[in-house]
Amino acid sequence: MQVCIKQPEQSAHAFSTSEELLHKATGGVAQVFRYWDRVRGARVMPSRFEIDFLELQPWLPGILMIEVAGGEGRELIYRIVGERGVRLRGYDPTGMTVSKAAFGQSVAHVLVNYDVVIDLRIPLYGWYDDEVAEGRRVGSGTLLLPLSSDGHKVNWVLVYIEDAAAYDWAWAR
Repeated sequence: MQVCIKQPEQSAHAFSTSEELLHKATGGVAQVFRYWDRVRGARVMPSRFEIDFLELQPWLPGILMIEVAGGEGRELIYRIVGERGVRLRGYDPTGMTVSKAAFGQSVAHVLVNYDVVIDLRIPLYGWYDDEVAEGRRVGSGTLLLPLSSDGHKVNWVLVYIEDAAAYDWAWAR
């Protein structure tokens, strides 16, 4: 499966495979990707209604659900925002558009990432390497996964965000 993998400073999108994504991903990102991949089966992407939040319970603090509304002039609307998304922003963006409440390098950068997922119908994983603890990467990462009601047009994006504060790294010392 083709995916988009990139570090934020990259100006071009790096297309790769799901195996490469899993190699670079942190624990939660890998688990959420594996869940999405299992639910989609042989299809390009699953529907929003197939996502079982009980199965995603360990990762709910980092989960966001973005509705893709409109046609050509699409709007991206935060419909579900986990506590990590609220903490990183300092407020709850539920009901707001991504263009007004985006968290990232810039609004334009965030919107381009969503465009890749929506237009190409592929997952995107981007990350920052903050530090290394005992040989493990401790950073932040964002996984964007397309969802579709009809199997063709992306009308939701499942997002998982992870940051160093999401973990108690004492066990690794």
